[in-house]
Amino acid sequence: MGGSAFSASLPASALPRIPPAVYYAVKARLTPRLETLYSVVSTPHEAPEKADHGDLDFLVCEPLNGAMGEVPHDAVQTLLVARYVVPMPGNRTSSYAVCITPGEWGPLGHASEEKEARRQAMETDNQQELYYQVDVHVCSDKAEWERIQFFNGYGDLGMIMGLIARNKGLALGSKGLKVPHVPRTPFELSVSMDEIMQYMGLSMERWKAGFRTKQEVFEWVATSPLFDPVRFQAEGQGFKKVKPERKMYAQFVQWVREQQKHLVESGSAEGALRHTMDQEEQVQHALKYFGKKEEFDALNREDAEKARLREGFNGTKVRAWTELTGGQWKELKLIMDEVRGRVGGEPGILKILDERGEEGIKEYVLQAKEKLGVQSAALPEQKEAAEA
Repeated sequence: MGGSAFSASLPASALPRIPPAVYYAVKARLTPRLETLYSVVSTPHEAPEKADHGDLDFLVCEPLNGAMGEVPHDAVQTLLVARYVVPMPGNRTSSYAVCITPGEWGPLGHASEEKEARRQAMETDNQQELYYQVDVHVCSDKAEWERIQFFNGYGDLGMIMGLIARNKGLALGSKGLKVPHVPRTPFELSVSMDEIMQYMGLSMERWKAGFRTKQEVFEWVATSPLFDPVRFQAEGQGFKKVKPERKMYAQFVQWVREQQKHLVESGSAEGALRHTMDQEEQVQHALKYFGKKEEFDALNREDAEKARLREGFNGTKVRAWTELTGGQWKELKLIMDEVRGRVGGEPGILKILDERGEEGIKEYVLQAKEKLGVQSAALPEQKEAAEA
């Protein structure tokens, strides 16, 4: 069956799969209505060879109400004549259940399919009405709309491109091209799909022209220099598990497996490998291409310095050097602050670590303890020994 947004209010049988002719007719009917609320209204390019549809997806942005705020969900519900709505605030996807008028599919050549859908709904769930699930995703601006429009176009193509990028140590999604940067958030390379496509060596004009078959999609995306059939992976660490309904994605993976088998059997795998970059080479290439290498390297240096500080100057080590007890946390802080102030903060500590190692820091710690007159509190066993 179709969409699942209304599982709490409607049985699955109430949302039948939609034949292509019906899908395009409903899309043509609802698009002008949404255009009275938003200046930009579109649906992502449909997957090639798609037999039917589960729902209708609209991408919208730039409200026409003259206000900077959101278009109220009830206004969209009224406009679409939707019986039910699952509203989501902000730049997210809201779902609307639009009633299928009895006999609506007949003039489009699908009377029998509608009759069968109604029979199943009645017999299975005593459900008399059928609905289309209409999803409306509100984009924050035109730039976000362009990215989501691209990434959701032609079925699983965006996910396939993301898989190719992931194989090269990059992350591609509806928010652009990035470099994974643990423990930081992913490092942004570009949010422009034109730039990203150019980097991946794929023609935007060819993408706009469309694809008649999934085979055309596979062959086109495989022309990217980033596509590496020898090292290609779709499972394992770093790869997300894909939902079973992503059949086009699974078919692409199988298609690549066949390419790999052919390379091995023909003895040409090693030669193909020489013409591609490994992950680290690709990441460095991308950073230079987008002019982000200096910024990325600076962040890495900052992270490395923080790690050295945590390792060479921390509460555990200072406590051991000064023989402070666990309850003397105030004294511990005073000593550490005194050291920082005396050597010029973290840069000074790093310099001492570079020149003299932890022994150099330890000297400053003990000097700070003496200057502040901090005394180590007697441990319980020490107190018992003294009393005895």
